[in-house]
This record gives sequence, structure tokens and C-alpha cells, in this order.
Amino acid sequence: MSLLKMTKDSIDIGIVVKDLEVAEKFYGEILGLPMVREVGLSADIAKKAGCAEGGFRFKAFQAGDVQLKIVQADAAPPPGTGKVDEATGIRYFTFSVESVEEAYNSLKAAGAPMQGEITEVVPGRFICFFADPDGNLLECVGPK
Repeated sequence: MSLLKMTKDSIDIGIVVKDLEVAEKFYGEILGLPMVREVGLSADIAKKAGCAEGGFRFKAFQAGDVQLKIVQADAAPPPGTGKVDEATGIRYFTFSVESVEEAYNSLKAAGAPMQGEITEVVPGRFICFFADPDGNLLECVGPK
């Protein structure tokens, strides 16, 4: 039996960025995810909740059943990105797509920093990795 009585079948993911407007353009315009809400938390509320020492604001984007919360802190935390073998913690998240090749070409044309080539990982299943403006690693997976 689960200790958490969840109210939906997915989780939300928070990504801390340096510039919320730059990230909004990337996730909203380049990736085409609809923004569903914008929230600001004061330093007092953030401290009380135990999630930050200072205030922050975020914009949530809908990605299928998942909401991506793109967060900008009032303070400027150092970057904490990297590839899978560079540190523990969340390293990337995955978009399941109809065509990895189409996604790759569209992302590259839009100026997204591609991290490698389209690669077949098992027969008929392909991946490609790219980064957002803060260097957060993202993946597309699906048929070529």
C-alpha cells in the first residue's frame, strides 16, 4: 500500500533556471508547451515550507500529463547541470515523440543545443539529447 494517496497519475517536475523569460520562450515557443499557470512565493512562505531560503516564482507548462514548473529564484543559485555520469540527482527528463528524427531536426533548426546524434538504443527505438538555455539535459525517445 502506498503511503501517498495521489490525486493524479503523474508527478510535476521543477527545473530551476537563471532567467524565467528565456526559459519561457524555450519551453513555450520552441517546444510548444502551453503555459497553464504562474505562481510567486515570498521568502516567508518558501522558508516556512522548507523549499528555499528566499522567494521565487515559476511558470508551469503542460507536457502531456506532466507539468513542468520552470522556477527562477530571487537569489542566483549556481548551475547544477550535467550528463548522466557527472553527478547524482535528476539529470534529464524524456519526451516520448512520434519521430525522433523530426524532433531532432525541428529542435536543431530552432537553435536548441543538440548534445549528440540520433542513436538507436534497441531495435526500432531511437533517442536524441538536447539542452535548454540553462544546460538542463532533455531527451526525445521514439521511432526514427
